[in-house]
Amino acid sequence: MTRNRGFLLMKRLFLLSALLLPAVLLVAAAAPSHKLTRVKASPKGLGAKIVGTLDANGYQISGPGGPVCSVWLVKDVPVRDKFKPGLSIKYPFTPGQLVGVLQVRSKSGYTDFRGQEMKPGLYTLRYGQQPEDGNHVGTSELADFLLALPAKIDQDPKPIFGFEDLSAKSAKSAGATHPAIFSMLPGGKKPIKTAAVTHDEDHDFWILTVPAAAKTKSKAKAVVNLRFIAIGRSPE
Repeated sequence: MTRNRGFLLMKRLFLLSALLLPAVLLVAAAAPSHKLTRVKASPKGLGAKIVGTLDANGYQISGPGGPVCSVWLVKDVPVRDKFKPGLSIKYPFTPGQLVGVLQVRSKSGYTDFRGQEMKPGLYTLRYGQQPEDGNHVGTSELADFLLALPAKIDQDPKPIFGFEDLSAKSAKSAGATHPAIFSMLPGGKKPIKTAAVTHDEDHDFWILTVPAAAKTKSKAKAVVNLRFIAIGRSPE
């Protein structure tokens, strides 16, 4: 009897493990995995003036299903002289200035930081600051963010002054009333040498960090660690 019971127990354990194995393999296969590669040509479909400001070498983020998005930065990002970061503003940029171009490559529902869906295509990226109007209290400790504008309506690299105009043009990226935005994060004081995409597991953010070549009005060369949430949405 003891021998038969032992055999039955072993048989049940074997059957149970056989049932659980596919679930274990499914979890492993579903683990998030994104990688960063270089793009060695400017995207087609941009205005000639915009193309002239861009670094031809861009960055592409790919997920398990293939390319998701690509980013090109301007050759020399203009920065403000004698800028000192504050509690909420960390970047030495001028609101409305062109920072780069975003190409949405995915057809699986790519969204901005607010969860607004953006169709595959080209968008310019301009720097903005969260307005202090009472409507955004508590949404973020930082005021720095990037606004995406449809490339077909944004073909002049000159800064777009006036938040209302910038916001209205950006809203067309998502076909909504709110601009399409990407939250920026502090880049750190120490200059980085290599671009990277990292995963914030707590929020499921994919963060792109790029050493951006910059220059001041005095023509002095500098490097700005540009860091923003390229994939992921706010839980609010």
